[in-house]
Amino acid sequence: MSSSRGTARKVNVIGPFFETHVLGIMALLADTINDGKGPQPVLEKVRCLGAIREMIKLAQSHVSNGLPQICACLRSAIENKDLSNQAFDAWMVMMNTLGEDEIASLVDPTFAIIVQHWGSFLPKVQEQAYDMVTQLLKNHCSMVRDIVHTLPSLASIPLMSKFEDELAKLKAQMDVKHHFQAFCQRCQSENATVVSRALHELAEYLKVNQGFLHEAVNSEQPDPVVSQLARSILDTSILFSDRHPEISVLCARCLGLVGCLDPTRIEAVREKREILVLSNFVRDDETNDFIIFFLREVLVKAFHSATNSRSQGFLAYAMQELLSISEIKESVRPRARDAPFDANYRRWVSLPESVRTTLLPFAGSKYFVTAGISQPPLSYPIYEKTMGHGQWLRSFTYDTLKKKVGEGKVQIVFSVLSRIIRFQDISISNFVLPFACLNVIVNGTDEERLEIGRELLLVLHQLLPDHATSRDCVILCSQTVFQVLDYLARWMQEKKKEVANIRVLGTRSGRMPSAADLDNDEVQIQRVDAVLAIIPADVISRRAVECRSYARALFHWEQFIRQQRDRRLIANQETGFETLYERLQEIYTQIDEPDGIEGISAHLHVLNIDQQILEHRKAGRWTAAQSWYELQLTEKPNDTDVQYNLLTSLKESGQHDVLLNQIDGFPISEASNTLSLPFAIEASWVTGKWDKLRKYVLKSTETSEGVFNVGIGRALLALLDNKAVQFTNILDELRRDTARGLSVTNTTSLQGCHDSMLKFHVLTEMETISGVKSTEKAEKSSLVTSMNQRLDILGPFLSDKQYILGLRRATMQLSRQGSRLQTGGLSFSNIDIASAWLTSAKLARKGDSTHQAFNAVLHASQLGDDSATIEHSRLLWREGNHRKAIQSLEGAITANAFRSHDYTEAGESMTTNNTGRQTQQNLLKARAHLLLAKWIDRAGQTQSDLIIHQYRNAVEFHSKWEKSHYYLGKHYNKLLESEKAKPPWKQAQTFITGETAKLVVENYLRSLAYGAKYIYQTMPRILTLWLDLGAESEELPDIKYGNDEAFRTHTMGQRRKLLAACNSQIKKYIDRLPAFVFYTALSQIVARICHPSKPVYSLLVDIIARVVTQHAPQALWTLLAVVKSSSKDRANRGLACINKVQENAKRARTESAGLELKQFINQGQRLSDQLLHVCEGDIQGKPANISLTRDLNFNHKTASCKLAIPLESSLTASLPTVTENSRTHKAFNSNDYIYISTFLDDVVVLNSLQKPRKISIRGSDGHVYALLCKPKDDLRKDQRLMEFNAMINRTLKRDAGSSKRRLYIKTYAVTPLNEECGLIEWIDNLKTLREILLKSYKQKNVHINYSELRQLLDESISAPGKLPIFTDRIVPHFYPVFHEWFVEMFPEPGAWFNARLRYTRSCAVMSIVGHVLGLGDRHGENILFEEGNGGTFHVDFNCLFDKGLTFEKPELVPFRLTHNMVEAFGAYGYEGPFRKSCELTLGILRQNEDTLMTILETFLYDPTTDFIGKKKKVVTIVPDTPEGVLDSVRNKVRGLLPMESVPLSVEGYVQALIQQAVDPFKLASMYIGWCAFF
Repeated sequence: MSSSRGTARKVNVIGPFFETHVLGIMALLADTINDGKGPQPVLEKVRCLGAIREMIKLAQSHVSNGLPQICACLRSAIENKDLSNQAFDAWMVMMNTLGEDEIASLVDPTFAIIVQHWGSFLPKVQEQAYDMVTQLLKNHCSMVRDIVHTLPSLASIPLMSKFEDELAKLKAQMDVKHHFQAFCQRCQSENATVVSRALHELAEYLKVNQGFLHEAVNSEQPDPVVSQLARSILDTSILFSDRHPEISVLCARCLGLVGCLDPTRIEAVREKREILVLSNFVRDDETNDFIIFFLREVLVKAFHSATNSRSQGFLAYAMQELLSISEIKESVRPRARDAPFDANYRRWVSLPESVRTTLLPFAGSKYFVTAGISQPPLSYPIYEKTMGHGQWLRSFTYDTLKKKVGEGKVQIVFSVLSRIIRFQDISISNFVLPFACLNVIVNGTDEERLEIGRELLLVLHQLLPDHATSRDCVILCSQTVFQVLDYLARWMQEKKKEVANIRVLGTRSGRMPSAADLDNDEVQIQRVDAVLAIIPADVISRRAVECRSYARALFHWEQFIRQQRDRRLIANQETGFETLYERLQEIYTQIDEPDGIEGISAHLHVLNIDQQILEHRKAGRWTAAQSWYELQLTEKPNDTDVQYNLLTSLKESGQHDVLLNQIDGFPISEASNTLSLPFAIEASWVTGKWDKLRKYVLKSTETSEGVFNVGIGRALLALLDNKAVQFTNILDELRRDTARGLSVTNTTSLQGCHDSMLKFHVLTEMETISGVKSTEKAEKSSLVTSMNQRLDILGPFLSDKQYILGLRRATMQLSRQGSRLQTGGLSFSNIDIASAWLTSAKLARKGDSTHQAFNAVLHASQLGDDSATIEHSRLLWREGNHRKAIQSLEGAITANAFRSHDYTEAGESMTTNNTGRQTQQNLLKARAHLLLAKWIDRAGQTQSDLIIHQYRNAVEFHSKWEKSHYYLGKHYNKLLESEKAKPPWKQAQTFITGETAKLVVENYLRSLAYGAKYIYQTMPRILTLWLDLGAESEELPDIKYGNDEAFRTHTMGQRRKLLAACNSQIKKYIDRLPAFVFYTALSQIVARICHPSKPVYSLLVDIIARVVTQHAPQALWTLLAVVKSSSKDRANRGLACINKVQENAKRARTESAGLELKQFINQGQRLSDQLLHVCEGDIQGKPANISLTRDLNFNHKTASCKLAIPLESSLTASLPTVTENSRTHKAFNSNDYIYISTFLDDVVVLNSLQKPRKISIRGSDGHVYALLCKPKDDLRKDQRLMEFNAMINRTLKRDAGSSKRRLYIKTYAVTPLNEECGLIEWIDNLKTLREILLKSYKQKNVHINYSELRQLLDESISAPGKLPIFTDRIVPHFYPVFHEWFVEMFPEPGAWFNARLRYTRSCAVMSIVGHVLGLGDRHGENILFEEGNGGTFHVDFNCLFDKGLTFEKPELVPFRLTHNMVEAFGAYGYEGPFRKSCELTLGILRQNEDTLMTILETFLYDPTTDFIGKKKKVVTIVPDTPEGVLDSVRNKVRGLLPMESVPLSVEGYVQALIQQAVDPFKLASMYIGWCAFF
């Protein structure tokens, strides 16, 4: 007894001892184990590991303070073969000894270590590991269940198979998406072993499941998991690139399997973390934010990467001191559960757990630094040519930190920072320098400010040396200068905003600001401005070009142009801008923006030949560029620039044979050889000239060894020579080199690393196709499907697709050579290779590269693929040879020139796959017949019966093909429209009775049964025709058909008979079609719920009930609005639908599903009542904020609901991809939708007449979402218009040109609650144009006298000669300031350029769409801009269909394009991106005219909503009937100006609209509130 008590006392003493001293002990032991003070004997290291093991046994949880240090030490020892067993023994003791809280974060690394090092463990250690895992799963089963999704697999260890089976069962509950999310989480670990295992497993998982990602990318709404995964892998590659290059290679392998994602569809931008200290460390809250940011982003990372204990000691001291300065260490201590959360505690818990774990010991540590030798202040300038970047940066940073200037905590913080500058990681100096410079500028002397300005300028003035190392050094120094300038610019802009807000609000942090404070702020702003003014914009721009920072170069050169223009205007000089614009054009050649060059060219009076060629190149007119380079080459045969340009033109236009001949004709020189080699090697493999490939590869020198194409050429030769190992090694080396090229800068977005992603993509495909990884033969058909999907994910990047196809063909061809067939590889036939040629031909045709397309078709024909005739016919049609194209296609059909796309393996008999072959051949034959039908239909020279017969052929040859049914239905619809346009006495009986309508409905329904590609063309039209036929069958035909009673009775009888047939079809397809098909048109279906025909109404109820039963969380919103209708009939019919849904609930497959559906309905009805109360509740006075409970009587208990939060992302159904089965497709992921958790009590009341209320909802994902409750406003019009805009967005995404430019309309969810109120999705961070301009003019003291302006505007249009009052007096007074908002909101040049481009393009799209819809009242309150990205956002769609022309002062312009908006587009104005985006948008609307008119028709004939409204006055050209509106819209889409009969081309119509929009007379004629002078 006494002995045990003594032991207890001993442990009680030992525990606290170790708790206090564990850090010091670990520092000594780690020094020995890691050779911190020179090499140590292995035996001594083993003794130290034993000491760690015994310490853990004795102290148990008391060592948790030093857990990060213990783990780091043991991990490094496990990596050492001599120590791995002893180190892992200590690790297992730690896992068995510590409590669950401590080991929870160590389970992942433990499993990873076991898998990684199993082979190096002794049998005894392996047994112990087995026992440890047994205990772990037994004693901590609940914890393991929580973290199972991130645990590494133990499948590679036979001994652990039992555990792996257990864990696999738990993991099986996750779907593919959640598996990928788990991989993302695992890759974010800072533990190299954990990450390495995760990537190994991810690579294997991707081989099986990459199809899920590719379908997600190609779907209408790409799943966010794709961008999360890509971002995670890229960040992991960068994080471990220096310390663990093998992890970067694993990342590269995974990225290759993911594929080269289209950056215009998948946004994977790295979140940019920045901190701004506006008070310069005077305010404690900002100082604490800075310290937390610095610790998280810089110091902890530097601490982990420190290679010696001395460095780690200094960093530990800095962390200790900073935690003390910020008083955060007080928040680290254990707290009572009910203790209030202060700001510092929130900062602490916001840190990642790994960072908190690292920092925790330093909250109570006692490091100190002895005083060193004081350094004398440096003399300026510091920078010298001989200095390295690191030396200059550290010296400059250290000197600015040591200057004793500034108030508050700045000196204390900087004193600590100065201790970790000179001998530490350069990232610390890089981060600190901007803050140190700012402090000296705002608090130092004039001399010190001047020194900093001159230092920065000196670096930018330094000429770039020829020597590569010295050149890189100057570029790195310049980039540091840019970083400082960016911070100063951001600080100044934010400080100006802060001061302006203080003056308006009259308060800062709850106290009135003193005049002295404001004056001091103004002085600081002036000082920063003065330093920035020292560095001329043109100097920054020139150096930025040399640093390849082209957005920055553009930012500053445009600033320079603006300065020069202002100076010359003052001096009355209007010439001399040519050279400035030429320089701008040079910058634009380096930017991936296709329209800027043409925009600038419009401002150059005469284009020289180089500028013309530049335009051709940027626009993709390579053949035109080629002609010029060929001429130049005859004059300068040795000029390598001309050679390079010519080869680029030949490559891009697909003239590979010509390219090879051209290279053979080049004069022999080393420079020419190095330059042409990559081109020659690529052309050789594309054309299959293997002798030439060998010749050029043998020519490669050391300088060309690292070139990717040269490496690919060597790999292909290895494959040709049957050297599989060499082939694999070369690909691995190329992957390693490419991975090495990834950096923090170029992986900021997918666009930045697109070239590297493409390389990883092709390396993976070459490995897969070649079969060197022993792909099974049975996988061939799935491989072909996978390769098709992989090609699609590249989106509009046609050149990259051609590159991939060229390599595919080469690898397929070479993989058939020699004994490759015996090694388990795949056998590819000539037909397989021909298929790749035909894909190339199709892409080239779509990209208008006719020569390349014909060449590809020729290759396919030579390989024996007779179906190449179809593609040849398409090319003939594309070139305008319509008769020849039809003859060629008819000949191919007659000769049955169709092959099967089935992949019959070598050695199998032709009959084994007979059924499949027949199906495939039928599909190809159907395609040929459909193409022929479309052409003879378009030619308009064939009778309708023959055309219908031709369409029917396509249907018969493949009855399960969506497209054939759609086009047959479309032809019937064309006949229907043609009959409708005729006078009544000429209309066919089939039209009058509704037979033609029935044929359209039947064929469109059949097309929906086999796919959803045409759903937005077919479903609205089916409903319109069916419901109209139902309404017509209830009454006698119109009197316009005559008074013959027999005729009318007969017609009515026929209509009813045909309606019955239609109803029968609809009933059949209600169950046959997936519910999401009807969900896409739910608002249209609900609008017709009061249909007069009982059979039709009954079917409508069935449709609505089916949709709500299947998609209750989303669809119930629409149905509840009907139930709450003010129309008694509509409300009753809505209740009938609810009853039908409840009936369905009783028949649910499981009792729980039925109960859940009933619960949904009950919750939804209660919530709908509550929200109507919120909308309609009377608010007295003008309060800015009210309580949801107290003021609006909201009952929170009844508000909890599983309904989806009404956001656009939650309510939009995803559609299946072309390859996906629509019947099994999930339009909504039941596990992922965000439902309503709780309502927040705070309500913001907007200051307008009806007092709309902004409410906040906490979603099931924990985020807060805002909605606007709008009273006394019928939102059904807004809802349908959003549906229309969403349709336009879909067409924009499908077009290569608009997709590449990311053209879009900003849309949001609109959810009516009844006819008088509803909910609108709240979009944060929007500013109206009026607000932006008024604020800017106010700051510049530009006064606005509206009564005087009204008089001047009236006078300016009173006589022709008085217009200068507007142009020369009013407009110059309100000089352009809008462009400054972009500089203010986006001070970083890259963000500024992207924001301005987004503004320009989104403005263009909405200008054209708004014009087509006749959208008016575009004053400054109705056009808003997104503060996060610069996008344009329109609101208030009440003034539609040219209603603006009926105002007392008509709105004469087609859209808003005032001088402020034009100036903000950039130096090229409305030329370039704006014009091109307008043309693309109008062109796409023309191509999709039928769809556009179909959807518009459903709105205009909606019996519940008046879209046209009452006009203030009658204007001839303003339509007032649905038919008139449709004609007006159709005329605009086709390019017909009012009162004109000849339509204009797209370019001509856009030009006419722009001229109208900027016409001074029209602008001066506008009503005063429109503010045409802004």
